[in-house]
Formats: sequence, structure tokens, C-alpha cells
Amino acid sequence: MKKILIVEDDLNLGTTLAGVLESQSYIVRYLSSGKTVLNELQTFEPDIIILDVILNEELDGFDISKQIRSVYKTPILFATSRDGNDDFINGFSLDNTDYVRKPYKVMEVMKRIEKLLEIQTKKESFSIGHFNFFPDEQSLKYDYGNISLNNYESAVLSLLCKNIGNFISRKTIIQVVWNLEDPKLKDASLNNIVTNLRKHLKKDNNVLLETRMGLGVRLVLK
Repeated sequence: MKKILIVEDDLNLGTTLAGVLESQSYIVRYLSSGKTVLNELQTFEPDIIILDVILNEELDGFDISKQIRSVYKTPILFATSRDGNDDFINGFSLDNTDYVRKPYKVMEVMKRIEKLLEIQTKKESFSIGHFNFFPDEQSLKYDYGNISLNNYESAVLSLLCKNIGNFISRKTIIQVVWNLEDPKLKDASLNNIVTNLRKHLKKDNNVLLETRMGLGVRLVLK
């Protein structure tokens, strides 16, 4: 069964929508705040996110979606009660998204969910030298085998692939992957991940995982 994560600060609307989707055989997790979305993505691993744009907190839905997209390609269905063009433009500025205005009909939400899930069946992949990296499968494939990655290795490698050739600061990586403000809390974990990824990627001499003091980490193709 497909899993759906709902982020909606209107408790009545959120619980009602969750109930309807569960009646349609979806596995649903409901959040009334967007503060723990990245953690939920790691643990719940939803197939789609229904994300309210106007949240009663510091970050709105578009801010949260940018954090999500820095690591995950999970389809996002934005929902908002505003009717300005800016929301419409923002809603479609990211890949693999759709947009619905409140008050919406449940049938419209269902159809948009089905559409996004169809798009999701097309697997995202990155070509890294002789490797093919599939984030959704957490696998790194090459001519002679397949390397399985854990959640954090896959998340870090995905972030590096999306910014290939450019340094990403250690703080940014930790904030995005672990959703933490203090990089010191996961500094050792990031070191271990970089070491493991280096071991995997050294099978191709043209692929380099480079770290530099003050700049961070980057993936380079020679």
C-alpha cells in the first residue's frame, strides 16, 4: 500500500483528510507542524506528501519543500487557501509537484495524488562515471555488481550528485540530512559516511569524493 504524509495545521481538515485517505487503503501519517518533516521522511518514507502552504510557524510550506527537495524527490501536493499567482508559480517551481486550492473537493485531491504517484514510478537516477546511483533503491550499481547504501549514505550521495563539482559545507549537509542546526552532533557520523562512500566509489578512478577544510565536501568527475 502507498504511504502518504499530510502536513496541515488545521486539525479538523488534516484529520478528516487522513481518515478519507485511510478509507481508500492508503497508509497515512498526519503532522500538524512542518518542523519534523525531514525526520518523518527518513522514518516513514512516504510515497507522497500533502503539504499545506500556510503554516502557523516560522517556515511556510514552500520553505519546507525546498528543504525536502535538497534530499528527496518525493512527490509534493501543495494546498493553500490563498488565490494569488505567486503561490501558483511557487507550487510548480519544483519538479514532481502539483497544486490544489482550498476549499478542495476530496475527489480532486484523490485524482492529483494518483497523477503524482504515476510520475513517481519513473525512477530517478544519477550517472557517476561507471556507476548508476538510484536514490529510491538506495543502490549504487556498476558493471560487476550492486552496492547497497543505508539511508544516510544515500541521502548524502544524493545531495552531492545534485551539486556535482561544487563544495557543500559540512554544516549544510548535516542540517539537510539530519535536520539539525548544530553540525557537531553528527560530525563523526558524516566522517564515517564520507569514508564509506569513498570506499565504494574508488572502484572508478575517475570519480573523486573530495573534502576540504572550510569548504566542505564535493563529488568530482575527472
